[in-house]
Parts: sequence; structure tokens; C-alpha cells
Amino acid sequence: MIDVEVWMFVASNLLVFAVGGTLTVLSYRAQRRFEQTSLRYTTLGFALITVSTVVEAFYAPGMINTGPLTDSQLLVLYTVESGLIGLGLASVAYSVLQYE
Repeated sequence: MIDVEVWMFVASNLLVFAVGGTLTVLSYRAQRRFEQTSLRYTTLGFALITVSTVVEAFYAPGMINTGPLTDSQLLVLYTVESGLIGLGLASVAYSVLQYE
């Protein structure tokens, strides 16, 4: 039987993936419709944030059959995830700053 924590992890990642994917698609459609260059960065930002969730879900402990990850592997995982989120937010911020 799978623990409640695992289900919470899966549910929260699915929620972020669904919302992030929806925002990415909506942003892409807006960019195509209005042909605003700044909206490309919004699309990129939402896509990077969504990808960070996918990275975490594939490499988090308990989600792969190789056993628990070491402390250094967890640190790398969280660093990559945070880096993708940071780049995504920076891209969205740049997009907002470019919009005039």
C-alpha cells in the first residue's frame, strides 16, 4: 500500500503540472494571436516552471525503484528544480517589464 505522503506528493505535482501546462498553452495562444514578443518570455517562463515539477516527480525519492536518494543527490535535485523555477519566474518578470 502506498503512503498518504506519496499520494500527496503525486497530487500536488499533478496540480502544478496541470495549471502550469494550461498557463503555458494559454500564453502561447496569446502570443500567437497578438504577436507580442514579450509574451514569448511568459510562455517560456511558465514552461520552465512546469518542467521543474516533471523533473522533481521523476527523480524524487520513492518515485524510482533504485532506492532512496543520497543527500548529495537530493541537493542536486532541489538545486535543479529551484533553478528552473527561478529561471521561469525571471522570464515572466522580464516579459512583464517588456510589456508597454
